[in-house]
Amino acid sequence: MASAREVPLHIPGVAIRDFQPQDYPSIVEIANHVYPEHPTTVEEERFDDANFDRSKYFWRRLVAVDADRVVGDVTFTHVPWAFDARRFNVWVAVHPMWQRRGIGGFLYERALDELRPHAPKQFRTWAQDTKAETISFLQRRGFLELHRSWESRLDLTTFDPLKFARYAVVPPGIEVVTLPDELARDPESLRKVYEMDCVTALDVPRVDPFTPASYEMWREQSLSGPRALLESCFLAKDGDRYVGQSNFERNETLRDVLYTGYTAVLREYRGKGIAFALKLRALEYARRRGCREIRTWNSSLNAPMLGINVKLGFVKQPAWITFGKDLEG
Repeated sequence: MASAREVPLHIPGVAIRDFQPQDYPSIVEIANHVYPEHPTTVEEERFDDANFDRSKYFWRRLVAVDADRVVGDVTFTHVPWAFDARRFNVWVAVHPMWQRRGIGGFLYERALDELRPHAPKQFRTWAQDTKAETISFLQRRGFLELHRSWESRLDLTTFDPLKFARYAVVPPGIEVVTLPDELARDPESLRKVYEMDCVTALDVPRVDPFTPASYEMWREQSLSGPRALLESCFLAKDGDRYVGQSNFERNETLRDVLYTGYTAVLREYRGKGIAFALKLRALEYARRRGCREIRTWNSSLNAPMLGINVKLGFVKQPAWITFGKDLEG
C-alpha cells in the first residue's frame, strides 16, 4: 500500500500507544471539542466499543500522548453494515489545542502501518462540510468525496401536528403498534423487526453495498444501549407482518433533543403514506416527552424521505460528507 508521507515518523514530545480504558474521558473530551453540537459521553463510547463484535470484525484504536496527556486518537475498524474484509473506517481526531502540529498525520500514518498486514483496498471516513481544515487534511491524503447526507432539525416548540392530521391516517388493514407492546405480546417480535430492518436497509442509498450486522449487535443497540429509547419505536403491521418502523434515539447530554434512529417501509408498502404516519406518531411521542428538537440525517439521494422531512418543517443544516480512498486504483 503506497502512501506519500507528509509527516515525520516521530514528533518530539509526542508518543503513540494503544488505547486503554482510562483514556475514555480524554477521547470523549476531544470528540466534543471537534463536534460540540453532537456531544457524546463516556458511557456511550464504552457501550459502542463493548458491543462491537470483534470476533468477526477488526477494531483498533491508538492515542497520541503529549506529556502523559491524550491529545489525539485514531480508530480504524471494519464496517459491519457494509462489510468487506479489506474495507476500513478510519477516524482521526486531535484536540484543537494540539492541532496544526502534525499529530493527525502522525496518527494516520501509524494506522496505515498497522493495517498493511490486512491488505486494505478502501478507506472510508466522514466530515461536516464546514470543516475546511479536516477536508483539506483528507484531500491531501488522497480521499475523495463520495456522498453527502443532509442533517436536518425540527423545532418541536413551533410544530403544529394539526396541520398534518390527514397524513396520520394509515391505510386500511395497517395497524400501528409500539415495540414495547409487541415485546410484551411476543418476545420473538424483536427478531422479526430486525429481519424487516435488514430488508429495508437494502434500499437505503449508500456508498457501499449493505451487509447486516449480527442480530446480537443490533439487539443490544436497540434494547440496552444508552441511546436506546424503546417506547419511541412505532411499527406498522399488516396482520402479523411488520412492514415499517420509525423510532428515536436519545443523547445523554442533550436531554431535550432526540435523534431519528431509522424510518423505513418495505418496498411493496411504499407510496401509501405509512412512513409519514409513523413519523407523525413518533413526533407526537416526542412532544409528550417535552422534547425541544428532533435531528435527523438523510442521504442526498433519498428524495422521498427528504420530501417528508421538508413537508414536516425540518430545516437543513450543514451536510456531512462521506470520503473514500481507493488503494488499488
